[in-house]
Amino acid sequence: MWQSRTRRGGWISIGTTLQKIRQARDLTQQEVATQMYVTRQTISRWEQGKTMPNIYALKDLAQLYNVSLDQLVAMHPSNSKEEAGHKMKKINWLALFGFFWFNVIVTMGVVLAVAGILCGLWISIIGFIVSPALLVGEWLVVHMMGWVTPVSLNLYQIPLTLMLCAIGLGAFSLLKQLTMYLVNFFEKYIRYNLRSIYTEK
Repeated sequence: MWQSRTRRGGWISIGTTLQKIRQARDLTQQEVATQMYVTRQTISRWEQGKTMPNIYALKDLAQLYNVSLDQLVAMHPSNSKEEAGHKMKKINWLALFGFFWFNVIVTMGVVLAVAGILCGLWISIIGFIVSPALLVGEWLVVHMMGWVTPVSLNLYQIPLTLMLCAIGLGAFSLLKQLTMYLVNFFEKYIRYNLRSIYTEK
């Protein structure tokens, strides 16, 4: 268990330090987990000392708590801040295999499925938003070319396209927030897990 020194010369775990700083900021584990894009159980394991957050997670926690990284990893002099992040010098091949199998093979299916759904939603939303312009464009082409106005191009299409446009505009911000959340989630997930494929030099 990683430890840091108290003012009286005793030793406390980094997990305890994380817990005290979080409580001093009046934040719950769930609130921190939401900001870090991890589960509440992950925050709990870090604070209980069951697992150690890597250097990337520690940097994000320091930024979230508005403290310096040294305050989180002020460890025994024989250790260093870099040791808290496990220097990326040698590759842990067993961890690399596990990372590849689960994070690449298994997770890739989830990522592709989510990406496909998002692409479909974005195409639909954009189609809704531009539907009035498409209707006007179709009407102009028909009249400029002197074609017979199709049955589908009538006054009933105007309120329908306006309604679709309103739905698209309303859903645009929600879909943007969802997309950004998922992008941040996967970015954090990769950052917090990729470090585990390395061991100390």
